[in-house]
Amino acid sequence: MQTFSTYLRLGYEHIMSVQAMDHILFVVVLMAVYQSRNWLRVVAAVTFFTIGHSLTLSLGALEVIKIDKGIIEFLIPLTILLTALYNLTKSGQNQNNKSKAWIAGVFGLIHGLGFSNYYDMLVMGDSNYWQALLPFNLGIELAQLLLVAITLLLMGVYSFMLNRKIRDWNLFVSGAGFGLALIMCLENWPF
Repeated sequence: MQTFSTYLRLGYEHIMSVQAMDHILFVVVLMAVYQSRNWLRVVAAVTFFTIGHSLTLSLGALEVIKIDKGIIEFLIPLTILLTALYNLTKSGQNQNNKSKAWIAGVFGLIHGLGFSNYYDMLVMGDSNYWQALLPFNLGIELAQLLLVAITLLLMGVYSFMLNRKIRDWNLFVSGAGFGLALIMCLENWPF
């Protein structure tokens, strides 16, 4: 049980660190179009992201998939940029659109490749490679759900207390996410 709690904590702490700012930004931009009452759709999208993330994290750490780290470091902010742009489309603003969860799952595949080296270092020499995978990913999911709760709270304050529309929140968050992601893309340009 000690191993489970250790890897759970490591997954949680990895997301809640400054090094995971791109991950945090993706989750916040992903949910920018949702109202608080649609929290279940947000959780579904974040969970799809975690599933995709877990898959490529494992495949990358096991060296089944090998993609140049420079390309992944470029693709991760590109997913944020594309999500921000999608949020500004009519389809992206539709809170009942199920494509957001699938997009999150696909983009999770890219983000997982960025974490695969980190995970591989964590379990290096550990005979419980697969036993560490579940708690590590649960830690990631718990951290993401905490981010969702904090963001939903901020959205609630913004929309209810300040009497603002969710559309304005989406424009602000997606615009800021787009700008930050563009800077990260340019900084990590691999070509």
